Amino acid sequence: NDRSAIGMEIDIYLPDLKLGFEFNGIFWHSDKYKSKKYHLDKTNMAEDKGIKLIHIWEDDWKFKREIVESRIRNTIGKSSRIWARLCEVREISYKESISFLNKNHIQGNCISKYRIALFYKNEIVSIMTFGNLRKSLGQKSKDGSYELLRFCNRLNTTIVGGASKLFSFFIRKYSPIDIISYADRCWSNGNLYKRLGFSMDKFTE
Repeated sequence: NDRSAIGMEIDIYLPDLKLGFEFNGIFWHSDKYKSKKYHLDKTNMAEDKGIKLIHIWEDDWKFKREIVESRIRNTIGKSSRIWARLCEVREISYKESISFLNKNHIQGNCISKYRIALFYKNEIVSIMTFGNLRKSLGQKSKDGSYELLRFCNRLNTTIVGGASKLFSFFIRKYSPIDIISYADRCWSNGNLYKRLGFSMDKFTE
């Protein structure tokens, strides 16, 4: 319950890592009790102080706790590590991707056109999926333009260099004109995308 870091209470704060965690109960943190921009404003205040603030929602903690705990371990550097150079890249079927994403990605599976996986000792340890631009998000589909839809590793595992290896494989094979993606600011500050060569476009509402 630290108030010294940003002037507002952070539920759990790790000063050595400049990392904070908020636990957002779905009742007291609903629109009835918090303004529409409350959580975003708090995130921005933390970011201005060089603090990464992660928001954990009660329903995710209740129904997807294994995934949440895995992401926390990853964030504080307590995951098992596998080097991407020891892994084999393969394209997999949609059916193969469903179970892995539902078990390891907090948003679960989504329909995709291309699914690329890293295998370590013949088991999937990481997946990145791509699809056409989504009309539901106001995008206009066009040849050569794709959206990076999902990326995740096996629970409690960090694949060192894994995202870069998967992304490079997609670029080499499919020669995209451009690729877009979205970062969930409850967890991410977008640094992974910067490492992959993306440039910032905008913050959505």
